[in-house]
Amino acid sequence: MRLIFLTLITFFSTGSLFATDSNTLPIVPKPQQEMVTGEEITVGSHWKIYIDREATGSSTYMTELLKGCGVEPSITEQRNEANLILAIDKKISKNREAYRISVSARGEIQVSATTRNGLLHALQTLRQLINCQANGITIPVCRIIDEPAFSWRAFMLDESRHFHGMEMVKKLLDEMSYLKLNTFHWHLVDDPGWRIEIRKYPELTTIGSKRDFSHRELTPAQWDEQFPGKKMYYTQDEIREIVQYADERGIQVVPEIEVPGHASASIAAYPWLGASSKRQGKGVWGDLYNVTNPEVEAFIHDILDEMITLFPSKIIHIGGDEANYTHWANNPEIVQFMKDQKIPTYADLQVWSINRLSNYLASKGVRTMGWNEITGDNIRGEAHLEASQSEKLAKGTLVHFWDGDIGLINKAINEGYSVVNSNRHYTYLDYPYEVTPLEKAYSFHPVPDGIAGEKVGAIVGLGCQMWGEYTPNQTRIYYQTFPRIAAYAECGWTKAEDKNYDEFRHRMKKTERRWRKMGYINQQPTYTRQDDTFTLWQLPSQINTIGNSYIIRTDDGKVIVIDGGVKEEEGYLRGFIGALGNIVDCWFVTHPHPDHIGALTRILENPKGIGVRQICHSTFSDSLLNGEPDYKGEALNYYEAAKKSGATVTEATLGMTFAFGQTTLRILGIKNEELKSNPYNNSSMVIKVWDPLKSVLFLGDLGKESGDKLLYGPYRDQLDCDYIQMSHHGQSGVSMDFYRTVKFRACLWPTPTWVYDNDAGKGFNTHILTTIETRNTIEALNISENYLSFEGVTRID
Repeated sequence: MRLIFLTLITFFSTGSLFATDSNTLPIVPKPQQEMVTGEEITVGSHWKIYIDREATGSSTYMTELLKGCGVEPSITEQRNEANLILAIDKKISKNREAYRISVSARGEIQVSATTRNGLLHALQTLRQLINCQANGITIPVCRIIDEPAFSWRAFMLDESRHFHGMEMVKKLLDEMSYLKLNTFHWHLVDDPGWRIEIRKYPELTTIGSKRDFSHRELTPAQWDEQFPGKKMYYTQDEIREIVQYADERGIQVVPEIEVPGHASASIAAYPWLGASSKRQGKGVWGDLYNVTNPEVEAFIHDILDEMITLFPSKIIHIGGDEANYTHWANNPEIVQFMKDQKIPTYADLQVWSINRLSNYLASKGVRTMGWNEITGDNIRGEAHLEASQSEKLAKGTLVHFWDGDIGLINKAINEGYSVVNSNRHYTYLDYPYEVTPLEKAYSFHPVPDGIAGEKVGAIVGLGCQMWGEYTPNQTRIYYQTFPRIAAYAECGWTKAEDKNYDEFRHRMKKTERRWRKMGYINQQPTYTRQDDTFTLWQLPSQINTIGNSYIIRTDDGKVIVIDGGVKEEEGYLRGFIGALGNIVDCWFVTHPHPDHIGALTRILENPKGIGVRQICHSTFSDSLLNGEPDYKGEALNYYEAAKKSGATVTEATLGMTFAFGQTTLRILGIKNEELKSNPYNNSSMVIKVWDPLKSVLFLGDLGKESGDKLLYGPYRDQLDCDYIQMSHHGQSGVSMDFYRTVKFRACLWPTPTWVYDNDAGKGFNTHILTTIETRNTIEALNISENYLSFEGVTRID
């Protein structure tokens, strides 16, 4: 029986049956061709579905999709009885993911595709077209001809740094399918943790999984004590379940392990694997596999053998990035091996070892993929590294570009390799929205300039990467991923000449509403960066709760950093500054305690391309320095590093003012004397930052006594602001009198895990004190809360 035809609504008439109007259909990613009449049909909810036999493996998923749209589907084997026909027709295109949709004014819906995956893509398009109304289901009359521009459209999830589990992975796979992304790049292994069961080597999980980026220093016993019974890896049965779940949605799963570096988790379980660890008899963080040892090679082969049985994609990503060759250089056996084998550089040794793995995988019918260091190039032009001289990467290896001169893509293509382009400056989802706003993400094109026309096909697509160092929970994953994942999906599916950002935003509205309802979009910043005000974000510490740094980009593009974090945050701080251009125009050190100078000291001692033009710091008195001898040395090291850095070093003075464009910074307080309470909590520099639109007051580690003095100091009339950055040390921070006196809009929490205990234990409640968790990126601080006081939450005019 055909669909019951209830209503035909004509929005406009045209001189021909179909007229192209690309703004009409709210589809993401944008189809190749859309033909619409401007009409909608309203039909009943009971649909008979015919599914081609080649696609029946996904029939359950297909019917579930339709149920989610308000359809009550039933399967029929009689094509002529169907309301919705899903047919395989290999003649419509050479592209394996191509599909066609026709929705007629009579309520007939016909879908054809070259493969089952094409049918799945077509259903996702149909899903976005369907609107469930009170009187039935409405669908626009249309014809769609569609296929992807690139064959590799990937989303990468890093679960080594923080483990999230099957439920979240399945939710992400659902949204990948919704956006027609076809490759789930699963980063299961790295220094912080090993996340996949390998039955031949059980200690990879009994030891190597009991760690994450936030708890890198815990032993397995300490982990068990702190997190009893917490499982941090996937069993092989769970892997199979997720692989099947992905396959039903048209997604291949490509796992990533790591060779030769980023191997600390496995080496912690088996120290004999490591170049340095074996010699020290324990796992050494950042160590490399001793790839010259046949037993190590056999270990890796054993792991690959088990993985091959789990992942039918027949592609394994072996990492290959950021190997610290110092571990090889300090091992006499490896150095001698290189001499004996006439391997001239450590980059050659890496290529040599990866080629052996590639050949092994090829013998099993599996293709090797790796980050672009596997080519042997010195991708960042680092002076202490030599590029490979004798070894050439094995043919057929898939090169995954992430960093370095874009010309390295051309070089790889010219040498005969296929490339996935994941240029970190555009595709890293862990980068804040201030660095990669939605519009910049959407502007990415996998094919860089300078690729000869006949070689464009060597760029097989793109990946967007959700690295996990600073995503300890699902909320943060969703925050960083949505809505930017939609931009990357369109970059991979839609031809560059057919993309239009304003139109994309219009088509995204329905998807955005869906994601808000599901909780995936929640307090994300505005999609486009405002250029008329400064932007602010915090680099939250996962190592401890007080080592935060704040970054400001002024309206004229200058980069300001407040405090340098704990030493363990060096890598994250470097990456963030690198994403902003590697130049810090002014670095403020509120006080030289190790929690505020650790990462900065390391950067000053070994810049690695980061330039610091000016430093403004307060200094500790001798009594403060001598108060904690363990910290004195670190403070003195910082002073020495600052002196030698080449930066202009300025001693902070009260009232000192800095101007960058329309952004002004002023020092309103310097408290470095010893007071009755913890002296370190009374030793912070207080900084106010403002422009014509907003202002923020940074209290740093200001204590109660110093806060009270500030209220009656020479700049008391300048304390009112839009946002106060709370004192880090809640237990002995500024008093509630301070918050009651200063007029402000909301507080910025340094971290949501803190329990503030001000006013002799009375504390305060967040329903009284409006707060914003600055662990969430704040762009332009466009917050809509009213001005509040603390006497009954009354409005302040």
